[in-house]
Amino acid sequence: MFQPIAPRESAVDACAAALRRAILAGELEVGDRLPAERRLAEAFGVNRMTLRGALGQLAAAGLLDVRQGRGHAVRDFRHEGGPDLLPGLSELAATPSERAAIVDDLLRVRRHLARAVLEKLAERSRVDCAPVRRAIDAFAEVVDADSAAVGEADLAVVRAVAGATGSAVLQLCSNPIERAVREMPWLRAVIYASPEHNLVGWRALLAWMEGERSMESIDRIVGLLASRDEAAVARVGEMA
Repeated sequence: MFQPIAPRESAVDACAAALRRAILAGELEVGDRLPAERRLAEAFGVNRMTLRGALGQLAAAGLLDVRQGRGHAVRDFRHEGGPDLLPGLSELAATPSERAAIVDDLLRVRRHLARAVLEKLAERSRVDCAPVRRAIDAFAEVVDADSAAVGEADLAVVRAVAGATGSAVLQLCSNPIERAVREMPWLRAVIYASPEHNLVGWRALLAWMEGERSMESIDRIVGLLASRDEAAVARVGEMA
């Protein structure tokens, strides 16, 4: 099941990635115990300290249960894991339609968070729009750049908007979803296929934030997000 790690890779990260793939793909099932550290280290061609670093990563991610004297057992990632597993899960999708279904759910969750952010902004008596304006201006400067630069600038706007709510809870909930987008380059390519449209949307949102911020407008804003997300999901489904 496991092969020696190529020397050019970070051994700890490569071991963790191999085990993560095996768990997410179902090759290691919930409750399965991993081989003894010595045997597993030999299978990967690494020392035990390197292996322990990898096992620590997976335990922290909710993929492994560590029990004194009983080794490591596979946990149910659907119950114990977090959104940080989404990039690995999407890479295991066998067909474009399966990958599109994952993206559809991810963007659906993001829209629900967006609605919560907008509602919080609408409730506030005063909103500091300056950080959002600066982030949008920075986004405009890279709108013709590659998807990585556009993506980072876009996520900076997302963080500024979430920060304007003054809610640490909403900011913390937004972080893992945006991190998942950052770690899937192919998803960035479809989300930012027309970054000038993203810029128009951000400027419209800024105008709303600087205006009356009416609750009645939120459905319309989220509807526009839904239309844009549907187009992105369609592009994922068309990928070879």
